[in-house]
Formats: sequence, C-alpha cells, structure tokens
Amino acid sequence: MAETSQLLDAARSGDRQALDELFARHARRILAFLRVHMSPTLMRRIPPEDVLQETLLEAARKLGGFEPRGSGSLYRWLVAIARFKASEAARRRVEDALLVVDPLHDATGAATAAERADRAEHLRAALATLPEAQAAAVRLRYLEGASTRETAERLGRSDAAVKMLLARGFAALAERLGGRI
Repeated sequence: MAETSQLLDAARSGDRQALDELFARHARRILAFLRVHMSPTLMRRIPPEDVLQETLLEAARKLGGFEPRGSGSLYRWLVAIARFKASEAARRRVEDALLVVDPLHDATGAATAAERADRAEHLRAALATLPEAQAAAVRLRYLEGASTRETAERLGRSDAAVKMLLARGFAALAERLGGRI
C-alpha cells in the first residue's frame, strides 16, 4: 500500500487512480463526521453522501494548494472542507426559506402555497426572536436583496461584521425553525 505522501504527489500530477485511492482512505471517516455534525433535519433534505461528494470534488479542485503539515493533516483538511460544505448546505436551506417573500401568490397550487405561507410565518416569528443586529442584517441582505457591502454600509458595520451577523443569524434561525424550513 502506497504512502499518503506518494499518493498525494501522484494525484497532484494528474493520476486519477492515486486520487481515488487517497480519497477512498478517508471517505468513510468523513462520512461519519458528517453524520454526526449535520442536523437530522438537514440530513433529510441533503444526504450526507451528497455533502461528501461535494467535499471530495472541492478537495480535488484545491489539492494543488494543500500543504501537508504532519500526520493526519490531509484528513484534517478534508474535515475542514466537509464542515464548510455542510455549513453551506444549511445556509442555503435557510436562504431558500428567506427568499419566500409572497407565498400566497405562488402558482404551484393551494396546498403548496399554504405550506409556504406557514413556513414564511414561522420564519417571520423566528426572525423576531433574533438580536436586532442579526435580524436587521438578515432582512437587509436576503429579504430586501442588499449586497453584503450595502448591508454593512446601512448598518454602519464592516463587511466582516455583517458576515458574522449573517452566520450567527442563520445558525439561530436553523435552530429555531428545526424542520420547518
């Protein structure tokens, strides 16, 4: 069995088989990590296997920039990508709910419109429980469509501060809404 460093060098040189073997060594552990760290609600909407695939695709694209830092560094790097991909999936789920501005005028049928109206009402109620700065950032960015920079300017904060408010707001909304988004 080849050493990780040998596989890494071969994969970076374009050896697809080496890349597959390198990722196969870590795929089960990464999948286990995702199953533990993704919420049950998120896993019902986006299977951990899908997030694993996104993780490995991203890792394959960025493999040239990976710098080994001792034993286990490749696994830690893959976990960091997996954590980001899971977080991105959860954020997209919340963003999709935030984009439901006028659910009663949806042409998808009465039952679906009623369900979307119910989700929108839960979202509004959850938004009302957020700290004001987080709620304002979420409203400006996703309900009013302002860019991150515009949101920062309107709130008198830095882009980094707005990104943090949005991340915390999304996390709180996902927690408060549970399976309703």
